[in-house]
Amino acid sequence: MVLLNLLRKNWYWYVISVFLGLLGAKYYIDHTMVVYRTRATILINESENRALVDNTALMQGLGLPGGMQNLENQIMILRSRDLTDRTLQDLPFEIEFYFKTFRNRLPIYPDLPLRILYDGEVPLPRNTEFMIRYLGDDSFNILSQSEHFPFNITARFRDTIQTDNGSFRVECHNANWLMRNMDRKICFIINSRSSLVNSFIGRMNVELLSRGGSILEVSMIGTNPARDADFLNRHLQGFQYISLDKKNIEAERRIQFIDDQLVGISDSLATTENRLQQFRSAHQVMDLSAQGQALIGQVTLLENERARLNLEANYYDYLAEYLSKEISGEMPIIPITMGINDPGLTRLVQELAELQSQIATRGAGEMNPLQRNLEQRVRSSKEALRETLNGLRRANSLARSENQEQISRVNSRASALPVTERQLLGIERRFKLNDELYTFLLETRAEQQMQKASNRSDSEIIDKADPRFSSRISPNKTRIQFVGLLAGLAIPSIVLFLIFLFDNRLKEEDVRRITNLPVLGHIPHNSSGSSNIVFVQPNSAIAESFRLLRSRMQFILKEATAPVILVTSAMPADGKTFSAISLASVYSMLGKKTVLVGFDLRKPKIYHDFDLSNEKGVSTWLIGKDNLKEIIQKTSFDNLSVISSGPVPPNPSELTALEKTRDLIRILRDEFDYVVIDAAPIGLVSDTFYLTPLADAILLIIRSNKTLRSIFEKTITEISNSNVNGISLVINDINLKKTQYGYGEKYGYTDEAPKRSKLFHWMGKKQ
Repeated sequence: MVLLNLLRKNWYWYVISVFLGLLGAKYYIDHTMVVYRTRATILINESENRALVDNTALMQGLGLPGGMQNLENQIMILRSRDLTDRTLQDLPFEIEFYFKTFRNRLPIYPDLPLRILYDGEVPLPRNTEFMIRYLGDDSFNILSQSEHFPFNITARFRDTIQTDNGSFRVECHNANWLMRNMDRKICFIINSRSSLVNSFIGRMNVELLSRGGSILEVSMIGTNPARDADFLNRHLQGFQYISLDKKNIEAERRIQFIDDQLVGISDSLATTENRLQQFRSAHQVMDLSAQGQALIGQVTLLENERARLNLEANYYDYLAEYLSKEISGEMPIIPITMGINDPGLTRLVQELAELQSQIATRGAGEMNPLQRNLEQRVRSSKEALRETLNGLRRANSLARSENQEQISRVNSRASALPVTERQLLGIERRFKLNDELYTFLLETRAEQQMQKASNRSDSEIIDKADPRFSSRISPNKTRIQFVGLLAGLAIPSIVLFLIFLFDNRLKEEDVRRITNLPVLGHIPHNSSGSSNIVFVQPNSAIAESFRLLRSRMQFILKEATAPVILVTSAMPADGKTFSAISLASVYSMLGKKTVLVGFDLRKPKIYHDFDLSNEKGVSTWLIGKDNLKEIIQKTSFDNLSVISSGPVPPNPSELTALEKTRDLIRILRDEFDYVVIDAAPIGLVSDTFYLTPLADAILLIIRSNKTLRSIFEKTITEISNSNVNGISLVINDINLKKTQYGYGEKYGYTDEAPKRSKLFHWMGKKQ
């Protein structure tokens, strides 16, 4: 309830704070650059159907099952430093032109009215701001205020400008644009490659659009959507080239492997073909007998088998040599490409190829948290492949030995043939062997060339980045205005709460919470500055409040004869002297002989308000220096006398404790109808406690929003511990406007009544 009252009384601070909060929100929105999200989408092909030739599955691209399927790998590739660096090499982002404002840098791109050209190394320092001002007539001024590179020169376009690190030229591409912006300074900065790469990687986000699909959304957050769109489109093209280039490189390696095999086979085929023709011509024999035909058919099958086994052996040798090298960027040739259909070997080679691909495409190894794990998996895969390869090589060696034995047995059967037929059989056998092997390799080579021609990227761009469709993400006007409104409400609430929390000043609500002592009166704020306001303004609200207090005192005093009323306070400046003077005044206005006694021996004040002397008073009477008639002073007001405190004694507490104090009060009771005592603050000194037994009523004056709560609580506790009875409270300095405690004109209290408007005054006259 207290907090609600506090908030209600300070409503205007909320109005001011909300206005300033909304004004600050508007300033922030107007002076903050708009941030956009630019996006593009790309489809990652999960599988590709390759043609099968002679029931032999050809390798798909890199040899990975289903192409590049691992979406996590693709995300890492898209965010890799290597790909980002290659993208930025093809874009004019190294030199950034912009306009500079108080808070922001306004980009000029895609407009490029100027170009800075140089040969070799950059002649200007990187990450240093330069300013160019177009002067007209193809001249300009270029300036740098950097402490490390102060630079100021005026030149013309296409002039060679020399620096300590080289030379450069400035070319103009749009003179009309420069003329329109002559009054603005064009700033530019040459970004270092590392900072540029870090900037784009930090602003790039890659995420999967749906859990069941393979479409990735690549987006960038920035203040220049055109620049970000150009980067994204070029970046995705570079991403597509990665898989396509690798597929083509691997296809070239397979074709080269086949070409190496063809070199020897083609020479042998030509030699055997010549020998066969020469032999037939020399011996006039064109064909073999039926027995020879049967033998050569058997030998041809065995020789073909030996050729296949030799090709396998060559591939095993190649694979063993590959495993002995530390190669991370080169993928191994898949055995199915060479006609080797061992499923275990194919699976291990494909697994190794996939791991090698992941290492090669993830960028900087040390920056990748999975790099060590990948390298360990590659080593494990190579070890498993070596063991399998050793077993296959042994099996291949045994198969070749058995094949050679079978060929030897067939050759021994051919020894029964005539010499000429045996010779023709040998020559024709070697010719057919070379011819079939050569034909097989040529067919395989053609298949690989067709595969290379049909290679395509493992990804497909669905939507290119377009700055026209970039979405605005900040500043969010609604959110910022809401924050401004919330801050406008929260700040004064927090301030008021802290004020309430740390404010030790006593409130009227606190009085009811701290004590059950009765509150006899509420004294309005005295804006006149006079302590005799009851006499000066008898019709005022303050005078009426003391009259009301006087009437309520009858319930306390009852039928006491010549009652003594003690007026004190919890602390100085609470208004006890003012209250004592006013209370004595309203009693005197009843025609009662009233005396006001100044018993605040430490700080005399009463005599000032009545223009009296303080040379004689309570202190001089207590020490026996003056008699009673000498200390009683008449005032200019009827029925009101004053006994001032007198000179300040060195021992006020001891004087007050004298028996003569009781005698003084007794004598005053006999001579006056009312005795009002202005005592020292009871909450700070002990003097007043000696007077409390002599009083019929005790008024404790507290001042609203002035008396300290802690001192008031301490005073109430001390009063309770001292068994002081008959104490009532009077709350002083009440604000009539805040409490709506006022009086109407018809009751006669016109001096502090709120002034009515002319409209109401005119209406009153009409009535």
